[in-house]
Amino acid sequence: MDPKESSPINTLAQLTYDLSNLEKTSKKLYDTIRKHANMPELAKAVHPEQTGIMSHIKRLKLIAQEIGKVDAKDSGSLLAPIRITKQLKKGSERDLWLIAKSQQIIYQKLPLYKVAHAIATHLQLENSALILAQTIEDNEATSTWLQRILPRILNGETIIPIASNESKITI
Repeated sequence: MDPKESSPINTLAQLTYDLSNLEKTSKKLYDTIRKHANMPELAKAVHPEQTGIMSHIKRLKLIAQEIGKVDAKDSGSLLAPIRITKQLKKGSERDLWLIAKSQQIIYQKLPLYKVAHAIATHLQLENSALILAQTIEDNEATSTWLQRILPRILNGETIIPIASNESKITI
């Protein structure tokens, strides 16, 4: 077997490429979730500034720079689009489903980030390992926040006041 073909750096390049595509798709899915969320806390939890998704994309570009130009193959879209069915009523019923979909997005990304982090650490790519660790923490923090919102929805609590015009909710 050719050592270049089995190199961990090639795997890291592929993971970085896949994660970059996942993050871009995640941003679109989070935007859909925000649009359909009833509870302001849920809309805020998946806001790009809160999730750090744009930082994640920039970090992945930095990793690609650190490891050099390595060709990665397109593995296609790894996330299915979110389709809001009419069976889900607006309000807490829909918000609970949206939390489940948000968590699904996070848990699809986390294993890839953790493997990429292990490879970067093994290859002694300190900058890449550091920014991957930060991104893992960001995703875990978003997941924790969503878990904390869940009982509030179930109990009918709202911490952030509902604005009179949904499009004017400030995040």
